[in-house]
Amino acid sequence: MSGAHDGTTDKRVAAVTGAAQGLGAEIAERLALDGFSLVLLDLQEAGLERTKKHIESVVPGIDILTAAVDLSEESAVSASFATIDTHFGRLDALVNTAGGSGTAQVRSLDDVTADVWRKVLDNNLTSAFLCSREAVPLMLRHSYGRIVMFSSAVANGLSGPSGTVGARLPYAASKAAVNGLTKQLAKDLGTTGITVNSVSPGLVLPDEGRVRASFEALSNEAQAATRAAIPLGRTGTGTEIAAAVAYLVSEPAGFTSGCILAVDGAAT
Repeated sequence: MSGAHDGTTDKRVAAVTGAAQGLGAEIAERLALDGFSLVLLDLQEAGLERTKKHIESVVPGIDILTAAVDLSEESAVSASFATIDTHFGRLDALVNTAGGSGTAQVRSLDDVTADVWRKVLDNNLTSAFLCSREAVPLMLRHSYGRIVMFSSAVANGLSGPSGTVGARLPYAASKAAVNGLTKQLAKDLGTTGITVNSVSPGLVLPDEGRVRASFEALSNEAQAATRAAIPLGRTGTGTEIAAAVAYLVSEPAGFTSGCILAVDGAAT
């Protein structure tokens, strides 16, 4: 882990997983602009450093802690959150952006190996569970916290061309499970001051990252057909997703809990 100092702070702290690129990086930047100190978690150390340096150029003097960690490994996640506790002494928001459908275009049930199934569920569901479990005790100290999960419009199933989605069966199953995790955890923590919600994006193209690269690799005809299938006639942006997250981690969102917030251009 790398960061500026050890100690405690009175400033609110947000942890963002999947922060090495794409949506996670854009969400982290938005929260920095909103006044949070940051913890950036991802497996890609080089990407984390790029995100950190960019945000430091936008918000000079911000305190950012980075952790290159496999978020599906229980002991590694526990160690990372122990370091968060040592460095900041608090955690006010957790945004579980990490995950994905993988890069392999797996369509047939026969082609979904147990390894692919486990990897996609670990990346999307297990990581969110482990990080949330570690975050809650830090939030309970102040009887305040905001947890934001990441679901997907694909949780409802996807027919026809899959576009940027890789292994869509385990991906749909994992995101449907994230919805259940969100709703149950919100109820379990109902009186604690900690809210739990999920953002459910449709096809969103961040400034960079795997999803944008996959979309841009499609033919012009496939891109046009994908946009035409969205009622608003366009893809979403990372800025729009970050704005949704910014609301859900804000103090005024205190009565919003157990919500699956669709940001998908009316696709669902």
